[in-house]
Amino acid sequence: MSFLHFLSYGAALLSFLFVTYCLACGLYHLAEFVEEYTVLTKKIIKKVTLAVVLIHILLCLFDGFPIWRTLFSIMCHGIYTLNLKTFPFISLTSPSLILSCVLVVANHFQWFQYFTSRYFVFMEVASFFGTCIWMIPFAYFISISANDNTLPSFDPNSDHLPARNKGGILKNLLNFILQKKDDLIPMTAQTISSSPPPPISSSTLVSGNLRKNL
Repeated sequence: MSFLHFLSYGAALLSFLFVTYCLACGLYHLAEFVEEYTVLTKKIIKKVTLAVVLIHILLCLFDGFPIWRTLFSIMCHGIYTLNLKTFPFISLTSPSLILSCVLVVANHFQWFQYFTSRYFVFMEVASFFGTCIWMIPFAYFISISANDNTLPSFDPNSDHLPARNKGGILKNLLNFILQKKDDLIPMTAQTISSSPPPPISSSTLVSGNLRKNL
């Protein structure tokens, strides 16, 4: 065991921490974007959903992907679009969201079974799952973090009044993680400023009165 071997483990750990921090910052930025541009986000999700459906059809035509699995995946994306009716106000207890969560897991496992029974390059499998399986559900997951105080007048198709919450699930979670370090900083300046002034002695008061009389 050489020193370079231990150094490689340390560098791998630092790389993992750096990637995790960058991922958290990227998610926070996406949550901010969804909160500020809800109507634009809704249009982007619609267009990306159509693009994913088109990719499924092209894979079925040119690469011989199974028809029934492709139709099931297209049906899943059709169910996902039901959440756009009340976008960005997606209720965690709505039937469309619960059904979408079940279909995400079912769609993942049916394609996982297909790829494990045949040989594919890892990059091809990762690209398919990232683009055709998880991209649209991940977009809806980020959209859940949209600010509930967003005015519905920005979206002409929205008839739902927002709740009086101050933040979304994802953004509040990231705020808790990123701002946890603030609790470790000692409040020295606040302690000094909030401490009461020292008591004034009687000798100081007498000397002050003598100076006034002189």
